[in-house]
Amino acid sequence: MYKSLPSDIKKIKLDSDLYRFHKNGMGKSEFGMDNTKTLLDNAFGLYSTRDLKKNLGPIRTQYFRISLTREGTANFDIGLEKYSAQTNTILFGIPGQMFSLYNVSDNFLAYYMLFSENYMADVFSNLNKKQQYPFLTYSGLQSFNLDSETADEIERIIMKMNLEIKENKMDCSDLIKLCIQQILLYANRCYSSVILSKNENSKKIQNLFNSYLKAVNQYFLTIRKVSDYAKMLHVSADHLNRAIKSCSDKTAHELIDEMILMEAKAYLLHTSLTISEISYRLVFSDPPHFNRFFKKYCALTPVEFRNLSEPYNSKSDLGNV
Repeated sequence: MYKSLPSDIKKIKLDSDLYRFHKNGMGKSEFGMDNTKTLLDNAFGLYSTRDLKKNLGPIRTQYFRISLTREGTANFDIGLEKYSAQTNTILFGIPGQMFSLYNVSDNFLAYYMLFSENYMADVFSNLNKKQQYPFLTYSGLQSFNLDSETADEIERIIMKMNLEIKENKMDCSDLIKLCIQQILLYANRCYSSVILSKNENSKKIQNLFNSYLKAVNQYFLTIRKVSDYAKMLHVSADHLNRAIKSCSDKTAHELIDEMILMEAKAYLLHTSLTISEISYRLVFSDPPHFNRFFKKYCALTPVEFRNLSEPYNSKSDLGNV
């Protein structure tokens, strides 16, 4: 019934070029692939946040992400959903999502793994596990806190993965896949507890809020009216607005604008499209309308924002990723 328009924004793939995007390249860590662009089977990377850039995104990624925070704090955005990472926070990302990292504390330490959909395809296909892990779907909660015992166990699994990568013995990749499955199983146990512990009334409001965010993430290019989202979610517009306001400091309409702005920034940072072309792809009536919209929220015109920003790729290599 509802269709999302195709996007021209470069989708950041898991390849050797990704290293220069998320790492500073200082080479001071021996953990996992912190010191190398090389990937296991060209499809898996294991890293720590040592030498990690302080700000990433917004970008649209084409790989799975699992991270475990052990110290310090940081903020993550997955589409419109905002998460605060602290000790024992686990975060999941799936291919096709917009991702940002910011407000990273100086003592922030997390371990994270990135892997392509094909890397785990045989496992997901044979065991049908992706459907059993709600945090690997748009509808699930993609970041939550683990109890200390589970977080410690997952860290031990990560250290085992690190040892496998360093020794690079026979069947290393198969053992890494088994380790990923173990992490998913441990996380799933905690996920159930997190969901059950929520107050039922606040859970309904929060679920409506989350459903709205996910609907906006998917349909913001073609649906701009709050009333249309209310119909989609089977609630009144007034009830939807109250729920959104109770869960955030923004109105439902402001969240639509925020998603449009996020997409606009990604176009400006990661494509060579003209302002007129971006305006067309974001379904504005004309470029002046897009300019006014952008300046309202950024206090900069789109051209000024592009000139002041450092994109993932320089203009000379746009389109190589």
